[in-house]
Amino acid sequence: MTKRKRGGKDTSQSEESEGSVVDSEAESVAESRVTRRSAAGLNSPHPVAPPKKKRKKNLSESLSESESEPPVPKSSRGKTASAAKNKSKTNSSRSSGNSSDSDRAISDSPGKGKSDSGKNSRGKDSRRSGISERTVTPRGKFPTPSRQGKSSKKQTMESSSEDGLMSMWTEKRATPNMDYNESNAKCPLPGCDSKGHLTGRHETHRTLASCPLYHNTSADECKKKYDDRQKQQEEKDKTQETTTGKRDMRRLVQTNEQKEKVRAVRDERKKFKEIPDDLRKKHRAHKENFERAREPLLQGLASKSDLKLFKEAQAKACEVLEHEITTHYSRNDLQEYRIKKLEIGRFEMSTWYSSPYPEEYARLPKIYLCEFCLKYMKTSTILRRHMAKCVWRHPPGDEIYRNKNISMFEVDGKRNKVYCQNLCLLAKLFLDHKTLYFDVEPFLFYVMTENDNHGCHIIGYFSKEKNSFLNYNVSCILTLPQYMRQGYGKMLIDFSYLLSKTENKIGSPERPLSDLGLISYRSYWKDVLLGYLHKYQGKEICIKDVSQETAINANDIVSTLQALGMLKYWKGKHLVLKRQDLIEDFLEKKAKRPTDNRAIDSNCLKWIPHNKRTAPQQA
Repeated sequence: MTKRKRGGKDTSQSEESEGSVVDSEAESVAESRVTRRSAAGLNSPHPVAPPKKKRKKNLSESLSESESEPPVPKSSRGKTASAAKNKSKTNSSRSSGNSSDSDRAISDSPGKGKSDSGKNSRGKDSRRSGISERTVTPRGKFPTPSRQGKSSKKQTMESSSEDGLMSMWTEKRATPNMDYNESNAKCPLPGCDSKGHLTGRHETHRTLASCPLYHNTSADECKKKYDDRQKQQEEKDKTQETTTGKRDMRRLVQTNEQKEKVRAVRDERKKFKEIPDDLRKKHRAHKENFERAREPLLQGLASKSDLKLFKEAQAKACEVLEHEITTHYSRNDLQEYRIKKLEIGRFEMSTWYSSPYPEEYARLPKIYLCEFCLKYMKTSTILRRHMAKCVWRHPPGDEIYRNKNISMFEVDGKRNKVYCQNLCLLAKLFLDHKTLYFDVEPFLFYVMTENDNHGCHIIGYFSKEKNSFLNYNVSCILTLPQYMRQGYGKMLIDFSYLLSKTENKIGSPERPLSDLGLISYRSYWKDVLLGYLHKYQGKEICIKDVSQETAINANDIVSTLQALGMLKYWKGKHLVLKRQDLIEDFLEKKAKRPTDNRAIDSNCLKWIPHNKRTAPQQA
């Protein structure tokens, strides 16, 4: 007897002729009997309970008794069942018929079958489609699982009443919705329909700060207040145009109407009394009812004019937040992300330019920096946790200068690469022409700090090349905005020239200089030259000698003298004019400066030039 391949499509002719009646019977049984695996695809809310144990008859025997058909030999019936079983192994689990047909099959008893004509017609359709039916199992017993395992249970087959079974497979897997649109965001306040805006300019809102319901008002009232503010602004602009000219903008004088308003506000504040008991009870009841779902009531806390100013400030702040949400993330092809604000230590400042931080940080409107290690973070919570763990209290490197509470640290870009890269990224937020970010190994960084009980807080820094061919003593210089206009910039410049004097070199800053850098250097060169000329008693002066004593490049000295009008060309010679008026002004300003003026003391420097330190190691 020849062996048949498992899962083959064709069977022997004898089996087809011998089991034609049995095939139709088996197919009808497969329709009326739903196995455990096919019932899983019906998505019924309750699992199908197994039949009672009393009925232990074979399903094929019960069908043969109820349908008055001639008996079929057991051998042919076993052959057809095994053929159907082999066919089912090649396919994954499938549901037989529509959900409605299977529901009827579950509800009907095994003794009440369908007519033979319906069974034979459905059996023919299934043979034409080439889909094998499931194995017929006795009632109360589970079918044998397929070799594909649990993966076959995740797939179901869609069917229709007209075409029968379809060959479209779908996986039962939840897919997240990735189409997020910010315009679909709603107000987080429960009970709010996201209509209206606190500023009165927009029809909808999506933040708690712009919710009219949270601020105990309505959308119509917000619109009226916005119209009133616009009218007041127009009236104010008209009065400024009529009463003052463009030249007198710095000398504005109050009009009579403005003076009357100021008097009325002051009188109202004087008449204001404490909150009465009725309002206090009302405030407490409001707080107990809504807790944090509403803003506390503001009535009676201040005068009407002050409350009006407070609500206008709220609306303006809300407008700024809305602008940041809507416009900060909208980026054109020619634009780039820019961090708007920076928090470092106890200071928060607005940035001037963009910096190549990682994109996940550059998208944020505000970042947070550790003032000791300069690590950048996304939120204040991360910064607070970092500060609790950070062991740094001063910049890395060697402290080469200390005078009172001012210190200078020399940081090698090769040894402390990450710190120097973070320092360059910070500087790029305030310098437009800075191009050095990551290649910091050939540079030395000199960081100025202000010392207190908590640590050494960074004020500014300058960097220079270890081996500069053109004797540049500064490559990049920066004073942080919170320390500007306090004399720290001149201290950094003076310290750079002090290092050049120690190296017996004539230094100059690397070009091009930024606008603020040029102003700072010109101011420093002017003070040094005027102080030198005030002490100089000779009649003839040589620019080279001045350059050797001050360590300032001769070209910088000439450009400064020209800017001051002290350099003239007469009879084929260049003359330096000693203008006494400029020197007297310089001495007056110097006398007005406080005694504890910020200046660099050369005696406090403890430093060995870099080239002298590396020479013994090479030998």
